[in-house]
Amino acid sequence: MVDLFLAVGLFLLTVAVVGLFAMMGELAARVPDENVVVAPRPIEEITLGVTPESWLDGAAHLEGAPVGVLVVLSTSCASCQRIANGSTGDLALPPESFVLIASGTQERAESFLAEHPMLRQHRHGIDVEGTWLTRNFGINISPSVLIFERGRLSSAHTFTSATTLPELFAGHHAPIKEESHA
Repeated sequence: MVDLFLAVGLFLLTVAVVGLFAMMGELAARVPDENVVVAPRPIEEITLGVTPESWLDGAAHLEGAPVGVLVVLSTSCASCQRIANGSTGDLALPPESFVLIASGTQERAESFLAEHPMLRQHRHGIDVEGTWLTRNFGINISPSVLIFERGRLSSAHTFTSATTLPELFAGHHAPIKEESHA
């Protein structure tokens, strides 16, 4: 009788192990390869042409800029961590840009900024619990990049590599006004 229980127990253990390996294989298939660069994808849930009710401290310069860029990174996002530490390339942003750190707490966001000095090279701010982003645009997606033209949202994409951003910005450069000397 004990042999029967041991045989059934061993059989169930074998089935469980096979099931775990199958689940791990399925999960591995869903996780993108870090070495594969994926083009930025438009964020469908966002309404283009809107302006924020108010700008975050430090980001008001985007309102009047011919082209302004807002990069959203989250402290709880693995892709954001890779972007912030430079694993996906330099975060080369136009002069009129702002890096927004979305985090559950102010302290965690400050720690994230301290851990990633590359982010501090840009104007940056913190959005605790993503409330500003959600209130103004109805999204809470990271990593993402929002492009504004004179304060109006003209484009919004999610991305996984800093190297893909310059192509995205290229289509949004405002023409430089020539000064006339009469």
